[in-house]
Amino acid sequence: MTRKLHTLLALWMLAGMSLLAPGLASAADAGFTLPFYTFNGHILIDGAVDGRRGKFMFDTGTEFPFFLNNHYLPLAKDSRIGEGHAASGQPMVLYRQRAPVAIEIGRDVRLDAVPGLIHTDWQFLEAAYTPAFLGSIGHGFNRDYVFVIDYDAQTIAFHPYGQDAAALPRVIDPARVVATLPFTPTGVDGKMPEVAIRIGDETLTAFFDTGNLGTLELTTATQARLERRGRLQISASPYTYGAYAARRVASLNGLSHAGQALHDVRGLSFSTAPHDRVGLGHAFLRQYVTVWDYRARTLTLLAR
Repeated sequence: MTRKLHTLLALWMLAGMSLLAPGLASAADAGFTLPFYTFNGHILIDGAVDGRRGKFMFDTGTEFPFFLNNHYLPLAKDSRIGEGHAASGQPMVLYRQRAPVAIEIGRDVRLDAVPGLIHTDWQFLEAAYTPAFLGSIGHGFNRDYVFVIDYDAQTIAFHPYGQDAAALPRVIDPARVVATLPFTPTGVDGKMPEVAIRIGDETLTAFFDTGNLGTLELTTATQARLERRGRLQISASPYTYGAYAARRVASLNGLSHAGQALHDVRGLSFSTAPHDRVGLGHAFLRQYVTVWDYRARTLTLLAR
């Protein structure tokens, strides 16, 4: 998400946790589909924690299976495990509750006893999204599936990995494939797919994250070259996703990968940096149906 937590905390205690424990609804073993809402480009899914209903944010850039909101949920601060700041500046302290909780996602998925969950105070997100903000669903959950995001239908279809790869349902229609992007998994537990993307004659590092609405960081030299060649347009705006917050907005054209042309992308939050890096989040992903496969290390873009 755009308000990424910056800590040195590793996922040592959750990396090996099996979510498919006794009590999980059978739909999860066979695959399931979750409908979602979009708000400010973020994906929100109905759910509940210990019977308290609210909405989760589906954020592929969060390493935890679930990162809960202790401002809305009565969670015990059994262990203080880390601290840092959100990208927007708010201080954050991370805690772990030892006692297991029951988690519901949509109508079909229930985890009856999930232990050792991480939580923090997400009050600042409640103000922007919903007072009943449960927290996020992240990489520790979705890495166990091939999942397909369709922003038009507002659904995410989850297909669990089986012991036999051939048993995985066919989820990609070859006639609709625009591009298959082999990626390098980066970040904690490989949560962040990175791909080299061409912008005209330039090569930029692109990362994909459903929690990122779209960002662009360029050196002054790369910015000048892209503007001179008509590949980059930057404008000033006094607004940021519904808020009175000024930002610079960038549009890119001429994107490609391995010779395959990709959609132009607009509405990127622009900043000058010592590196060239583009976050292809909602502003880019919504233009395709996307198939995420962390085991094969591919992100497939399908035409609508």
